[in-house]
Amino acid sequence: MAALDPGEEHARFASWAEENGIEVNGVAPARFVDRGMGIVAAQDLKKGDQLVNVRNTSLITVASPSVRAHKLPQNSSIHGRLAAFLALEYSNQTSEHRIWQDVWPTQEEFQTILPYCWPKKVQTLLPDTAKVLLSTQQSKLEKDWQQLSPSLPSLSKSLFTYAWLIVNTRTFYWEYPDLPNAHPRLPKKRNMLKPEDCYAMCPFMDYFNHTTHGCNPSATAKGYSVTADRDYSAGEEIYVRYGSHSNDFLLVEYGFVLPVNSADSLPLDDIILPLLSAQQCNVLREDGFYGNYTLTATAPYVCYRTQSVARLLLLPLRRYAAFVAGSDDGVKEQGVVDAYVVKLLKEYSRQVMETLGDVEGLVVSQSEERRMKVRRELRATEDTEGTEELVMYHQKDTLLLRWKQIRDIINSAIRGLEG
Repeated sequence: MAALDPGEEHARFASWAEENGIEVNGVAPARFVDRGMGIVAAQDLKKGDQLVNVRNTSLITVASPSVRAHKLPQNSSIHGRLAAFLALEYSNQTSEHRIWQDVWPTQEEFQTILPYCWPKKVQTLLPDTAKVLLSTQQSKLEKDWQQLSPSLPSLSKSLFTYAWLIVNTRTFYWEYPDLPNAHPRLPKKRNMLKPEDCYAMCPFMDYFNHTTHGCNPSATAKGYSVTADRDYSAGEEIYVRYGSHSNDFLLVEYGFVLPVNSADSLPLDDIILPLLSAQQCNVLREDGFYGNYTLTATAPYVCYRTQSVARLLLLPLRRYAAFVAGSDDGVKEQGVVDAYVVKLLKEYSRQVMETLGDVEGLVVSQSEERRMKVRRELRATEDTEGTEELVMYHQKDTLLLRWKQIRDIINSAIRGLEG
């Protein structure tokens, strides 16, 4: 896909970045049609070339002097404090990060791409796994707002929400390696830090888009860097790996799905757990095999946990026990088990096709001018009532793509298991 000129604001930011401790070597921001911003090679690059290096003093963390200056409540989450900081700085025209803020996705763009901002009738058509992730996201944001809003009376919830989503979509994992274990600037001792505590904003590196095969960002006490994982030709887009994530996770957290994702999978808990008796649930809990059943599009298609629960549902208890204990490989009953799983998947496939029909039936708002006018009015009043009518093409197209991927995973597994 051809890269386009990103515009003056991005050129200004690239210059600002290099003036503020961010080394940029042979790469540049670029805009892609229907896909937003990314990073391209500005010249031919070799494997091992350092592309970007962000010094630790250029990161934005809760330990940064500019963040600590706001004296945000220490009992609030790191995510929430960074969001509050960004929101407070967003209205400050003299902020040292003003030029960086100018290249962030807009609130209107978030309305289009992030399920958090979608109309409720579109959210209800998300896959079940995505709904759970979205519910967790909504709860975290609301908790952060409740903890921080009393100390920030001038801050609107809509601006806080926007900043919270900026943090959620643009942070990197940072363990605060430059601080000693018991340093007072840390929310708790480092050995007690949870993944959700390890947030850092990383200007310029947040341009990189994700793919399952790309550059691996690396962090040391000195900062963050990206090194070329292979040779690149000038004009070629360069990706980084965010981690091994399913498309449901990528959709809810970042607002996109990959057309090809080797890490994609499909949870089967919703179709398997209702089949279990209370006694069977207890057996599985005791053995550590309750829940987390997974389907993939490639062999062996179902995970070992799914193989185990299928045997408990289908076979005598002693046969299940021998399988999970490892004293029997289960080959003798494999054909029967596979046929049972295929039966479940065919029923699941029918449910997916019904949902696809519901998604296809969504009526998209035809008037871009009307849509933007309503958004501006709602944002001005902070009133969300009435947004449900504003279904957008991108929302519908993204949902259709995701449900077709789910359909294809199921059908691929059925074909494989049927032999």
